[in-house]
Amino acid sequence: MAVEVYTPTQGEPQAKTGVSINVNNLRRHDMRYCCSTMTEHIQPVHASNLKNVKSAGTQKESSDIHDDCGSLSGLESRENTIRNAVKKWFGPLETLDPKARAGERERHETILHTLFRLHRLSCNLVPEQERIPVSEQDVFSTIIVLNRIAITVRCPSTTIIAYCEARAVREKNPRANQLDPLQLRHLLSFHQDIPHEELNALDIQTLRNACEKNDKKSIQVWFETIAKRKSALPNGAPQFLRQLLIDLWDAGYRDYLETFATELAVLDSAMFEAMGWENTRLFLAVFKRIHGASCRSASAFLGEGEIHADIEMYKRVGDTDQIIHFRALATTFDPKAQRRLELMILSASKERGSRISIARPTPLEQKKAVPYVTSADIPAIFSRKNLHVAG
Repeated sequence: MAVEVYTPTQGEPQAKTGVSINVNNLRRHDMRYCCSTMTEHIQPVHASNLKNVKSAGTQKESSDIHDDCGSLSGLESRENTIRNAVKKWFGPLETLDPKARAGERERHETILHTLFRLHRLSCNLVPEQERIPVSEQDVFSTIIVLNRIAITVRCPSTTIIAYCEARAVREKNPRANQLDPLQLRHLLSFHQDIPHEELNALDIQTLRNACEKNDKKSIQVWFETIAKRKSALPNGAPQFLRQLLIDLWDAGYRDYLETFATELAVLDSAMFEAMGWENTRLFLAVFKRIHGASCRSASAFLGEGEIHADIEMYKRVGDTDQIIHFRALATTFDPKAQRRLELMILSASKERGSRISIARPTPLEQKKAVPYVTSADIPAIFSRKNLHVAG
């Protein structure tokens, strides 16, 4: 499996994430700016595998209450999965000095509380018999996204959760909360201060109209024009555009996505470099997971590990058509092709000239475009110009 994994320095334990995420870029971008400015900041100072040791008595007690709350779909069992994943991400706190341990424990509890609230939101919208296990990788990805929100948007976790709640209850796709139990799609769309002076209501409506008509050229020109204002754009602009992507899809529009997805990745990379690419890539991977075969335009953004995870999810859901679709993606997956896509996006985000080639009309087409004036048009022309002929 082609995975880019951070290589730890000597003596530093390594986190095993099992996901196609450029961890070097994550550490370089996420950790450089976060510091300790927000309680949501999560920094994996120590990430190591924890060994679960159970005594025979504990196993017996667990089996006794399995029917009550220990099933994979039960709330307590699912929250234990989240708790164990968070512990693995942070690593053992005992190795830290007392002062550092207190701060790390506070961040640990803050992120755990946020994850529980996001998870319970999904559980409230999915019947217990339809829930599927929470994946460890989704927990890791959610921690990363919360960390990036702390970098870019900077707001309390209560505001983030309220946004996710408002969006989740209005969704039309009943599988969204089943396949994305930690609300990654909405976390990656969380934004504030939009409409904005540099991204106003007219700009938004212009893009929406172009997407509804699937006017690829207009979509490309719109994104290129907005990118020229990137230094003045609010930090939540890519997130807002991801929300617009969801809204257009829910409204029944499909064809616009191929152009929109690529241009969004370029804009996000122009604003946040490699971290922007990773945000949009992860969003489109989750979006693809939810919509499956109906969303072929997002297939190029899936990592190999994510494809296999999606297959397992749809096995639990029991959707044979989607299993076949994702297995076909696994068969044809080319890690070099995705790397080329990433390099193309990052390169395009740094270009200063126009990437949009607009065909110019030929001289004959220009001549045909000039209206031909007939004798019947002359009186009307003179009338419009208020010209008077002396008698």
